[in-house]
Amino acid sequence: MNGYGFRHAARMERIKLGSLRSTWWLAIAAVAAMAATGAGVGLGYRSHTPVATAAQILNNSLGGAILAQLLLGALGVLAVTGEYGSGMIRSTFAAVPRRRTVLLAKAAVCGGAALAVGLVASLAAYLGGQLAIRGTAIPAAHLGDPAILRAVVLTGVYLGATALIGVGIGTIVRHSGAAIGTLFALTFVPMIVVGLFGESGIQVGRFVPLLMLLNSIAVTAPIPGLFSGWISALLMCGYAAVVILFGGVLLRHRDA
Repeated sequence: MNGYGFRHAARMERIKLGSLRSTWWLAIAAVAAMAATGAGVGLGYRSHTPVATAAQILNNSLGGAILAQLLLGALGVLAVTGEYGSGMIRSTFAAVPRRRTVLLAKAAVCGGAALAVGLVASLAAYLGGQLAIRGTAIPAAHLGDPAILRAVVLTGVYLGATALIGVGIGTIVRHSGAAIGTLFALTFVPMIVVGLFGESGIQVGRFVPLLMLLNSIAVTAPIPGLFSGWISALLMCGYAAVVILFGGVLLRHRDA
């Protein structure tokens, strides 16, 4: 039993994550939210005057990521807190005594699954918007356009990183409700605070996840003053790494 390493831990985590009904419901809801938003945006622009641009359609079609990030973030939280709530975490640590190995396995499995779901959801939003404007004078947004492809791909990466942040928060807080509440607060409160400073808050706002999503990542042309989409996506991955690292430190020194 004590010989279990990362590969064994990852296999266990894949089984556990796939066996949770919440995993499937949250993943399906995230994809559905993105697809519905994309289709709704396309339908809304069909009779819009003046005629919308391809960039407008895409930027707004990806807006469902606001909800999807909470759903996949909750998936990351529950991947950790679900075991604490059931007491199964003791069995996990008995099988794999190296707690950091367990956390890394959870992060790898959950992050990989969330990235896949995020990319599918982002593509669904894109397709929903494009299918809804068929037969109109609105120009189509093609994935062959680097700006379009970048926005779609990086939105999926952002969603995957949000799930990893959820894993970290779940490890730190260990209670499902409190951890999801913390995730919700960290998602929206910084944006509200930065908004109080108006344009003068742009230097701080470019570090805020939700502002990065809406103005840098899920758009074809980032707003001036903000980081590029690639840098913003890397920042999100950096935030996830920091939260998981902090969670790992606490996990090592806490009782199960």
